[in-house]
Amino acid sequence: MPLRLVDDDLDLSLDIAMSWDHREALGIQLERCLSTGSNAPFEWRLVTSLASILDDDLQPPTQSQISYALSIAKALAISLPGEALKYKGTMRLFLNRYAPLFREHQLKYSTNAQATQS
Repeated sequence: MPLRLVDDDLDLSLDIAMSWDHREALGIQLERCLSTGSNAPFEWRLVTSLASILDDDLQPPTQSQISYALSIAKALAISLPGEALKYKGTMRLFLNRYAPLFREHQLKYSTNAQATQS
């Protein structure tokens, strides 16, 4: 019998094939959590592990990507989609679409500034 991962809020479940030894060890771990009344350390390790194995496009964007995207959005007077702040894949789409326009904008701005100074 597989381990079942369930998310009631999203109404999703996934059966995960797992060796009996690993399932038994997980059962012992869960019993420890219940008996001590504290599952915080185990919960943190589990959540951290699950987050780290998500596909790359579902990982959060880097702070550098966020800063660059915010600069682009401000300079081009466009909105930055909330999804881009949550997911690296959406951030990449935003940057791929608008970074060339931003570079053109920066080039025009610096050219106009130099012409004004002359």
